[in-house]
Amino acid sequence: MGKIKKVIVKVNSNEETYYEFNGERFKNEREVLKKIFKDQGELYEKIYHVDRETARLAGWHPDEKEFSVWCAGWEQFLSEKGKINKEIIEEEFTIEEFTKSYVGF
Repeated sequence: MGKIKKVIVKVNSNEETYYEFNGERFKNEREVLKKIFKDQGELYEKIYHVDRETARLAGWHPDEKEFSVWCAGWEQFLSEKGKINKEIIEEEFTIEEFTKSYVGF
């Protein structure tokens, strides 16, 4: 991945901020992320090393493409600061135990 440049231009009391990436100019961080990653899941995988299935279970909406707080999954990702606490519990059943557990009697 290349470098991203943040540019702040101040003229008198006015200020404008934009970002440059691969020769293109973007008005905000979200637009830069949309250019670099095909969706939120790709960001989770490449930057935070969280696979799509885990991100989906966490409620982070890995297939979403907007990187916006309007997406509940992105908001959840931000509030959890990209942290995953994953626990796997395995149980074994006989066929009889499994069947009785499933039907409830």
